Amino acid sequence: MAKRRDLITVPMTVPWNTKPNRKYFLRHLIEKNNFTTMAEVGVRDGRTTFYLLDKCPDLIIYGIDLDTSKFFTSAVKEKYGDRLVPIQGYSDQVANKIPQVDLVFIDADHGYEGCKKDIIAYTPQVKQNGLLTGHDIDYPGVNKAVRELVKKFDVGPNNVWIKST
Repeated sequence: MAKRRDLITVPMTVPWNTKPNRKYFLRHLIEKNNFTTMAEVGVRDGRTTFYLLDKCPDLIIYGIDLDTSKFFTSAVKEKYGDRLVPIQGYSDQVANKIPQVDLVFIDADHGYEGCKKDIIAYTPQVKQNGLLTGHDIDYPGVNKAVRELVKKFDVGPNNVWIKST
């Protein structure tokens, strides 16, 4: 796969001096805020999902993806039980299938229109005092959608954006 040449450099605004991968940062946000529910919008193969479920034993994740068979197998169902709820479909069209959650992490469509639809669809799904977050603020489409719809945000490691209150 060729390296993208259109990425934007976005400076980090959140102090962070440990492992830069998003999964460690999300775990930090979950543990710091005692969150117990999360929606991961765009799961792909489940690496972040499984890490968070393994490290945060009280966490329930609603895993939203166009093809849940890429991460949700019978072995996964057996291991995590009701702590992982797969929801298949176009992310912006299935937002109403989840309850309000403590944390939403948007990492599905990286184009402007798709990311914009996800931000609009999932903003009401965040509980009061919860966090709306996403990945890849360095992608032009994501960057434009976040800047347009999320008036105040911070940037953590691995290009994770977080809506500021």
